[in-house]
Amino acid sequence: MVTTNKKTTIIYSLVILLSLLFILGGTYLYTAQHLLLSRLSYHLQVPFIKSTIHCSDGAPEFMYELMNNLVTEQKSMSNQIVYQNKEGERFHCESGWEDGFRGDNLITINSRFRYASVSKIVTSAIVLDLINQNKVQLDQKLLDVIEIPKPKDERIQDITIAMLLEHSAGFDRYKSKTAMLKMDIKPWCPTDLEDLAGLELDFEPKTQFQYSNVGYCLLGAVVEQVTKRSFHEVARESYGLDDKDIQFVKDGMLPDEIVYDYRYENFFSSDYYTHFDFKDSLYAIGGLAGSANAMVSVTQDMLLKEPLNILSRAKSPCAIDKIGGCYGYALEPYQKTGHSFTIYNKSGYFPGVNNDIFVDDKGGILAVYRGASAPSFEAMQKLKELVYARLNSYYKLDSM
Repeated sequence: MVTTNKKTTIIYSLVILLSLLFILGGTYLYTAQHLLLSRLSYHLQVPFIKSTIHCSDGAPEFMYELMNNLVTEQKSMSNQIVYQNKEGERFHCESGWEDGFRGDNLITINSRFRYASVSKIVTSAIVLDLINQNKVQLDQKLLDVIEIPKPKDERIQDITIAMLLEHSAGFDRYKSKTAMLKMDIKPWCPTDLEDLAGLELDFEPKTQFQYSNVGYCLLGAVVEQVTKRSFHEVARESYGLDDKDIQFVKDGMLPDEIVYDYRYENFFSSDYYTHFDFKDSLYAIGGLAGSANAMVSVTQDMLLKEPLNILSRAKSPCAIDKIGGCYGYALEPYQKTGHSFTIYNKSGYFPGVNNDIFVDDKGGILAVYRGASAPSFEAMQKLKELVYARLNSYYKLDSM
């Protein structure tokens, strides 16, 4: 009898210990590893997300494959894909919800996403329009347009409009102390342009390509100086943004923006925008929001411009065979080694959103919008490789 009681006591003790370990482990995972749990839960959500995928009649098969990739590999539940072929036919696919997992409102062709750096092609297009109108020149020096004190770094005097457009002006966002996106610090551009005089460039202008938000902020300032109007007014008028329901985000989230998914962010969350100055500083580099469909319409308008448009680039050689290895005046050209097909791309990222606009040399326009942070940089690169491969195959089949 005593032996039986001891066994019962041991069993009870083990049950209590295991229960405590389960509770403590669960509490730890929830508090310290909540992102891990959230990421793991995505796999359970995938079947529900896939059930919401819908494409318009006649949509090419590659759009379904891309949408499945967004859900499974990019880990994004709320998505828009819009494709316009050379004949001007437009197709679209959507998945997910505007208001979070299994919400009340499904994503539609009109759902509003933050454009992030895809906004930059509007800035590029406006500057190229001014060049086409002979109001500014590609080789014109920046300091001929904006007035600042004599710069500490004399190389700043060599910066041209073309260098700013193609990210070769000497600013490197990974090195520069002029970063536009430092938390809780208002950038000097464009409200205090004289601060440019005290900066030191990160490299000799025109010797390399390094992506720079500062350069595009300065281009926004060029637009305002040349036109004597606000950038917002010029953009709205030039590309009919109001008619296309594309808005500047200013401060805060627009009331009809979708709910973004931050589970693959290691630092930022839904309040990230409160730490950055969208209203006065970021409007020319990432200030727009609208649908993928609206962006395709804007891109279509941009391609009609001449002699320069968003496909234009300098004649000097660059690494076109590498994704992100070459910058045009608005888009990044890419042509895989051994192929003749070329796509032109601009990507955009803010916490909770990843967007891409593609233009190809067959006359197609493709917008791929995701309402979630990608799980990795490699995943984003693989998406671009997939887009290239599927478009290339699609056009080959279409020509048979």
